[in-house]
Amino acid sequence: MGVERTGMLLLDGAWQPGRIVWEDQAITEIEVLPGLDPAARDLFVAPGMIDLHVHGFGGADPLENLGSMARAMARVGTTAFQPTLFPRTPAELGLQARALDGERLRLRPGDGARVLGTHLEGPFVNPRSAGALPVEDLALPGRDALRELLGPAMGDGLGIGTITLAPELPGASDLIAECVALGLRVSIGHSLASGEQAMAAFAAGAQGVTHLFNAMPAFHHRKTGLVGEALLRGGVFAEIIGDLVHVGERAVQLALAARGPASLCLVSDALQGAGTGCDVFHSHGRRHIIQDGAAYYPAGPERDVPQLAGSASSQLDMVRRLTSRGVVGSADALTMATLAPARALGMQDRIGQLKVGLQSDLIVLRGHRLNLVETVVAGRSQ
Repeated sequence: MGVERTGMLLLDGAWQPGRIVWEDQAITEIEVLPGLDPAARDLFVAPGMIDLHVHGFGGADPLENLGSMARAMARVGTTAFQPTLFPRTPAELGLQARALDGERLRLRPGDGARVLGTHLEGPFVNPRSAGALPVEDLALPGRDALRELLGPAMGDGLGIGTITLAPELPGASDLIAECVALGLRVSIGHSLASGEQAMAAFAAGAQGVTHLFNAMPAFHHRKTGLVGEALLRGGVFAEIIGDLVHVGERAVQLALAARGPASLCLVSDALQGAGTGCDVFHSHGRRHIIQDGAAYYPAGPERDVPQLAGSASSQLDMVRRLTSRGVVGSADALTMATLAPARALGMQDRIGQLKVGLQSDLIVLRGHRLNLVETVVAGRSQ
């Protein structure tokens, strides 16, 4: 016997009144109901959100307690995510990725959010654009360094889905070609790339841009750089952090106008203090403070002002903030958090949409405040 919900369904990027049924792990029926009772129109059913870039959540770090992190994310409407690792030496990072993938395989389906391939944010990024990444753990790109990371089996058993790198560094061109040949998704970020270097990276097979506008030069009208090419290039999926601290309202609207909601991926870039309600937490040997949904290193002897380190918000927090401030409508905001990341990973025929036959990962929200009523992963209420 299937489970049924009636309300406003997010179908093809727009809200439509209707009924959805799922059984076991698949959506089995969708029916549009133009005459839906007005009371039922206060309930909104959308695909589960997919986070391409998240370092921790709910007090959990993926390397310490991946299962706890997955369950915490499901409680706030994210049904699939790429656990994201900070840079380490290539050999150390490879060991971490292998351990993380082993833990992923031990998780039970439907017990928390799905854990997708690991996202490596480095180590092959530009130290002059490292942002909050530890400069001492960065490495020069190259095939030898990549082999050191991937090990003798060249990545088998590591579960790496995405790797962020800076294409302007020496050896990066060969690295991109090798990553693409191995089936790894390359995202450009923490970079000072020129427009020409960005174009060359996309031509070589890079498909993503890591947190657009952050840790890269601002757009210039004569030197478009990575920002300009990310906005212009077809087939590229750009991440954007939607807490309205990392990126301002008008810049979000600019990116949305250029890329469209199905190609602009809303990511949290959350650290493990997110979702805990705390004001201070420690992560990777550093003390962080939380202000207005973002995490900072406090000012101290080595810096005059706090350093923005990541977000302390869930994807749903960001959807609510974007919609309540009138930056974007709820259908577009949720498309950015669902279909866009699914397309970025080539998984849109499995997750990220409400369609018959796709996996039953979805969320149920109520009212204009988008209060979370239910999260469903693989047909199981979380």
